[in-house]
Amino acid sequence: MDRRFQVFVSSTYEDLREERAAVISALLQLDCIPAGMELFPAADDDSWTLIKSVIDDCDYYVAIIAGRYGSVQSPSTQSFTEREYAYAVQIGKPTIALIHQNPGALPARKTEQSDEGRRSLEDFRESARKKNCRFWSDRGELVAAVFTGILHLKKTRPCLGWIKGSEVSESGKDELLRLRRRVDDLTEQLAEAASHRAPENTDDFAQGSDRVELFHGPSERDMSFTWNQVIRAVLPQTYGGGANAKDIADALSGLLGLNEHSILDRSEYGKVMNQMVALGLVEARAHPITIGESLWFATPYGLQTGSRMVAIRRDDVPF
Repeated sequence: MDRRFQVFVSSTYEDLREERAAVISALLQLDCIPAGMELFPAADDDSWTLIKSVIDDCDYYVAIIAGRYGSVQSPSTQSFTEREYAYAVQIGKPTIALIHQNPGALPARKTEQSDEGRRSLEDFRESARKKNCRFWSDRGELVAAVFTGILHLKKTRPCLGWIKGSEVSESGKDELLRLRRRVDDLTEQLAEAASHRAPENTDDFAQGSDRVELFHGPSERDMSFTWNQVIRAVLPQTYGGGANAKDIADALSGLLGLNEHSILDRSEYGKVMNQMVALGLVEARAHPITIGESLWFATPYGLQTGSRMVAIRRDDVPF
């Protein structure tokens, strides 16, 4: 099958318009698909996110380095060209740097004017020289460097590339569809498995045998419970059709032993539910009928946790 490879072309822009055009033309002659930021329309995503996504989709990466370092966007201290190059190297993308042999011979308008810019450019050139690179001094040498560099990458770092859909056999299409469905199934299984696990980074949250004081009225003293006691009282209310605020308040009142004239402090309700959300046990959903009201539902992990709390232990089984 005829494969084409997508190549990301990175460089400063205004000073290398003609050189970029020559490189893109050479890539087309090599049956490659050139990709560069001037070829893409404006997007809602920030520019760096877009650049990374395009590099991710490419098979190879080419950097043209001449007399300018390029624009720097805060908070980064690197130019876009160097950031792109560093990102391509970081993700293991096959790369080649096309470095101008003598940038000092370039016209002044195509070189860095500040000392800081010249230092940054030299550091970038030095870094690129340590990896796969080719040198050029005019457009003819640049085009030749593209041909030899890309052919070398195809041989030493072969990639999947792109093929026409019409060249894929029916059996191949069926296999791709099967694999696509398999990926979807595995993705769904991973999401399901994750929903039955405790959220990450909750070890520092109060839970289990840790104690919490609940306040239940201006004339009453605080009462101390373990979080397991609180959760065992509240969690069952959230099974099935969910629980509203009154259901939760009633469960806490029962735990506190309140009579019908006692008042449960509103902040205690919020404290308990916030902790249970943070522990991944419950989630709030909009009430299907009452506008502005929410219902509390146990998460899959919450259901699993609640079942384990009341499960019969081996020591509880009589001989």
